[in-house]
Amino acid sequence: MILMTARTHALGGFTAALLLAKTGCLGPYWLSLAAVGALGGLLPDVDHPGSYVGRRVPIVSDAVEMAFGHRGATHSLLAVFLFYAAARLTALRFLGGSVAGPLALALAAGYLSHLLLDMLNPQAVPLFWPWKARARFPLPPIIPTGGLLETVAVRGGLYAAAAYLGYAQVAGGAFNFALPGGVHLGGPLGEALVRGWRRFVADLLDVVRCFLGQL
Repeated sequence: MILMTARTHALGGFTAALLLAKTGCLGPYWLSLAAVGALGGLLPDVDHPGSYVGRRVPIVSDAVEMAFGHRGATHSLLAVFLFYAAARLTALRFLGGSVAGPLALALAAGYLSHLLLDMLNPQAVPLFWPWKARARFPLPPIIPTGGLLETVAVRGGLYAAAAYLGYAQVAGGAFNFALPGGVHLGGPLGEALVRGWRRFVADLLDVVRCFLGQL
């Protein structure tokens, strides 16, 4: 069985939330909610006691695995909806209506990214659970866990996408990150962070070009 690592799934969730931010759905909370997307990218593997999430909530993980098995109900579109609804209701209760929708969307985007990445696996995903049919992309099963292809092709592509999306987000308008609770980061400090981000992306692209030139 070929599984993506937790780092790849967290990065996939982070990137998915950044992609969603480009639509404006996450509002001024987009940077902090990208971290929520990273969490969403890890959640489906709660059904695996040996996973990053499973080791942190062992009782819950054991119960979910016993009830549904690994890569069962938690790897479905139904689970995406249920986690979205739970996140929205929880955020509505504790953070207020202005945060609830964007937070739930970010979590769902990250969660869905996990399913899409797992569809690179030959085992496939029960996308339409409780129906038994499984789905995967029609690609050769050539991406072993932690191998060179996952590190370079999958994770490298996600790093590049996250860097580009983050750069485009801060460069597309006035810099003004906001956190729940009304904390804003803008002005001279914000502009300095924008310049730092641009330098980081430029350096990252130089490293990628150098690496590819050595292949």
